[in-house]
Amino acid sequence: MSIAIYTKNVKQSQKWKQILRSKLQNEKIEIYPNITNFDSVTFLVCWKPEENLLRKFSNLKAIQSLGAGVDHILDHHIVPSHIQVSKVVDNNLSHDMWEHAMSIILSDMKNLSIHAKNQASKTWKYKKYKRIKDVSIGILGMGIIGKYVAMKFANTGFKVGGWSRSKKEIQNVVSYSEDSGMKSLLLDSDYVVNILPLTKETKGLIDHNFFSNMKKGSYFINIGRGRHVVDADLLSNIDIGHLRGAALDVFQSEPLPKESPFWNHSSIIVTPHIASLTHIDSVYPQVIENYLRLIKGERLLNLVDLTKGY
Repeated sequence: MSIAIYTKNVKQSQKWKQILRSKLQNEKIEIYPNITNFDSVTFLVCWKPEENLLRKFSNLKAIQSLGAGVDHILDHHIVPSHIQVSKVVDNNLSHDMWEHAMSIILSDMKNLSIHAKNQASKTWKYKKYKRIKDVSIGILGMGIIGKYVAMKFANTGFKVGGWSRSKKEIQNVVSYSEDSGMKSLLLDSDYVVNILPLTKETKGLIDHNFFSNMKKGSYFINIGRGRHVVDADLLSNIDIGHLRGAALDVFQSEPLPKESPFWNHSSIIVTPHIASLTHIDSVYPQVIENYLRLIKGERLLNLVDLTKGY
């Protein structure tokens, strides 16, 4: 049995190898493509594996995603049912997501971008701002991260609603489900924050019909996945004035192509998929624990349901 590491970041791969080797001193740990024996690899630690990579490991028993999502694996690979797929669950990732969304919302509420433009033109001009107690936030996706984000906003004093496939019981958060619940949430929210997992059902979910159901003058924040959104529909709903703007951290194609209209749009904020980043020092214990569980024939932590995609 051995461990293979695959990431497109050489330094990150080397750091993972160094940490895993320091904790699993008797195990063989190699970085793809420098694998001595592909047939001996049973545990793959990866982020955005290249197409057909899994076929090279004939005895693979477990795949460890290095992020909270697994669409980077399931979208491009058919994973046999006997292979366990695990995702990273880390409170730091959830908190980072909340801080990112909170920063955008507070900045928008207090008109900081407008004042920055006024400063550049030396314009002294007042503009009415919003208060937390008067602002409603809708969260799409109430998994581990979504629940955390919703609770943090609620505890800060915002009015918060959350949508998921089934209703949740979360203190101070109104739970919505099904299509009717989605419409109610969108209509009631000043800010809509997408944290849905990417599945067959959620690809392209955020389209013209979705945006038209949002409150007029509301604001969209995407920290889920780019492929949730129909880009042309988002742009048109901003340009006709139905939406006030959007903050986008994830995109259909990454890095965002230079020809994308998002770059120069005055009502859109672009960030390079940095709402939350996996910190190796924080998550390596669960990766090691999963390998040890695999050796013992035990169920891995944070397993993904391959039928649901999350």
